[in-house]
Amino acid sequence: MATTGGTKGRGRVVVFSLFGPVFGYATTLVDDRQFAYVGPLTPGVGWRLLWRMAERCHNDVTEARKAEWIVSQASRAFICGSGVVVKLSETDWVMEPGGWVVELDGSWCNQDVLVTGDLVVPGLPAEQIATRDSRFPQYAG
Repeated sequence: MATTGGTKGRGRVVVFSLFGPVFGYATTLVDDRQFAYVGPLTPGVGWRLLWRMAERCHNDVTEARKAEWIVSQASRAFICGSGVVVKLSETDWVMEPGGWVVELDGSWCNQDVLVTGDLVVPGLPAEQIATRDSRFPQYAG
């Protein structure tokens, strides 16, 4: 894992709940490689929670496999609508500096690189980023 310097983008963002907290998922194409950006939107939730969730929910402890689990959850929200709060077709987003960049083994869910960190999607109302009820809150604890 490498530390990310942060980035900004504009495009599709999926806002989804996973075990309570709300996360955002955006993608970009950079030099023929697809980048997935996933990070928390719920105030007070740190991005490392994604990695703890992946560790609790996946039996393989390698960083690459945990990264695949994170990408799978974001893709599941986008494709199946699981936990979706809102889908935004054209919006600004910012991945703050200090997160992690992980190269995926090959392509996973049509993504080549996962970037996790503190994500900001300006203009989302408080009710869209508030923690949701979950049947499995222990995975987010």
